[in-house]
Amino acid sequence: MRLFLGFFLALFAVNLQAASSATWPSHRLRGANITVGITEEDIAHFVKDWKGNSVRILINNMLPDEPPYKPSEEKKKKVYDCIDLCLKYGLYTVFSPSAAFRDNDRFFASKQFKAAYLEFWQEVAARYAANPGGIAYDLMNEPHDSLANLQWSDYAKELTRAIREIDTVHTIVVEPPGWGWPYGFDHLEPTGDKNTVYSFHFYGPMDFTHQRNNGILRATEEQCRERVYPGFLQGGHWDKAKIRSNIEKGFNFRDKHNVTIWCGEFGVALWATGAYNWFKDLADILEEEKVGWSYYAYREWYAMDIEMDPKAWMERTSRTETDLVKLVKSYFAR
Repeated sequence: MRLFLGFFLALFAVNLQAASSATWPSHRLRGANITVGITEEDIAHFVKDWKGNSVRILINNMLPDEPPYKPSEEKKKKVYDCIDLCLKYGLYTVFSPSAAFRDNDRFFASKQFKAAYLEFWQEVAARYAANPGGIAYDLMNEPHDSLANLQWSDYAKELTRAIREIDTVHTIVVEPPGWGWPYGFDHLEPTGDKNTVYSFHFYGPMDFTHQRNNGILRATEEQCRERVYPGFLQGGHWDKAKIRSNIEKGFNFRDKHNVTIWCGEFGVALWATGAYNWFKDLADILEEEKVGWSYYAYREWYAMDIEMDPKAWMERTSRTETDLVKLVKSYFAR
C-alpha cells in the first residue's frame, strides 16, 4: 500500500507539473508587486484592463519580534486571503515575506527565530502543495545585514529542504543577500533544487530612484530638478549601459549555474526627472535578456505608484493613465 501510495503521489506531481501552471511558467512573467491590502477590485482591474500576468505579494516582518516568534492567525489569514484572491484571477503569484525586516542580524543570530520561520514556510507549503495554481515561494525578501552574507546560502538550503518535504511541485525563489541586489550573488550558492528561480532587485542609483538626501524622499525640489536621468548621478554618469553593468552579476550567475533568474523588484520615484527613461531602460534590458520582472508597485507606495500624477511632487493624486502606465501596459501586451 505504501509503495502504491508513493507511486500515485509521484505520478500526481508529474501530471500536475505537466498539466498546470503550478511550476514556473515558460512564458515571460511581467507583473507588479502588491501588498496584502490589495482589494479584489484592484486585482480585477490589473487583470482585465492592464492584462498583467503575475504579482509578487510582499509582506515584511511576517513574524513578531518576540519569542516564540509565531505569526498571528489574523496576519496569516490576510496573507492566505491575498494569495487565494490572486490565484482566483489566474495570476502567477510569488509570495515573498521576511521574518524580521527591521533587524536581520537579530533574526540570523537566533536559532529559535529561524526555526519559527522554517515552521511558517512548512505551513504555507502544506496549504498549497496540492493547489494546481501558479504560486512560488520567495524564501525571504531582501536578506541583509552582516550575518546574511555568512548564513543565507545555508539557511536557504535548509528552508528549501523543509518545503520539499511537503511540496515537490511549486517553484522556490531565492534572492541574494545584500538587499537582493545583484552584487549579492557573490555571496550566494545555488541550493541544488532544480525547480528554483533566483531573483534580484534593482533601484540604482538610489539618490535618484528614492530621491535621497539624508533619508528617502528628502531631496529638495532643486535637487530633484538637478538629478536628471540619463546624466551625472551619485558620482558618475548613468545611462542604459551603466544600468546593465550594475545588474550584470545576475546574468552571469544565470549563465554560470544554468538557472532561471527573475527581477522581483525595481522602481523609481514618479517625480524624478527622467523616471520614464530610467524605467524603460531597465525594462528593456530585462526584455533583451528574456528575464521576467515585477515592478514596484501596483497601488501601494505612492512614490512609486505609477497611476499617480508625476507632476504632483510628493503628493498622492487620483488615479490616471500616466505615461508610465501606458508603458507598462505596452510590455504586458507582449
